[in-house]
Amino acid sequence: WPPVDQLGSADKESEPKRKKTASSDVSKPQSAPKDLDYLVPKAGFFCQICSLFYADETSVKNHCKTLLHQQKMEKFMAQQKEEDNDGEEQSSR
Repeated sequence: WPPVDQLGSADKESEPKRKKTASSDVSKPQSAPKDLDYLVPKAGFFCQICSLFYADETSVKNHCKTLLHQQKMEKFMAQQKEEDNDGEEQSSR
């Protein structure tokens, strides 16, 4: 990095150009780690049964074949069926 006194020594006319390149060049290395901490990419697939996120279709297809997912899916479906039956019993009373 140039010394601080060299950064401010440019002519007033060329200052806006220098600021643009300087600010984009300077901000990337300094702010990138902080920025990345707060970025949350959303493109992909979220398994609501397992609460897991997958970025591509191949990964999610493989996930759906896992024993863990299948077990959780069976449990989820049983709960759904039970809730549906409870709702029917209450409405028929």
